[in-house]
Amino acid sequence: MSEIEISIADSLPDRLKLDRVYDVECLQAEVLEIVGSLVQQFYVYYSAVPLVTGIEDPGSHDWEGEEMLKGCDYLKGILGDFRTEIASVRLMRLEGGADLKEYTDPMLDAVHREVVRLTLPVITDETVCFLLNGSEVPMKPGELWYLRLSDPHSVENLGSSERINISIDVRWNDWMEEWLGENL
Repeated sequence: MSEIEISIADSLPDRLKLDRVYDVECLQAEVLEIVGSLVQQFYVYYSAVPLVTGIEDPGSHDWEGEEMLKGCDYLKGILGDFRTEIASVRLMRLEGGADLKEYTDPMLDAVHREVVRLTLPVITDETVCFLLNGSEVPMKPGELWYLRLSDPHSVENLGSSERINISIDVRWNDWMEEWLGENL
């Protein structure tokens, strides 16, 4: 009988605040620079703006060639620290007074060992309520979170200001497994 391999992915909680915290002022300045260069279509109820896709080796990637990240040296540094393929990076904006009803992203979790979404809040405040499995996830600007988004989740922005997160979808590999395990 063969031994069953147990992965950290099988024991992760539905939410995990990771050991990286970023400079909120730098993030906000760079994200607002990106937002300011976008066409008006970004300013709708809920929108996702792709910044980069398919970065196989972030540590050696030529970030200067990424048009959407021009002038965003701090954000490029954050992304360059990942030791796994970055499938995509997007700005996720929810305007004030808007909400996203409960839904699931069936493949965005560690259990599948394919793509994991990391969430980096940039512009948010206490009027934004992100629920995962019916309980609030107290994400603050500059914090990096793993969320098991294959579980039911919703978000409500009760304030008048927009909420912007950066979603970083990364490929599962040994580095991700080790790093998430270190954060338990």
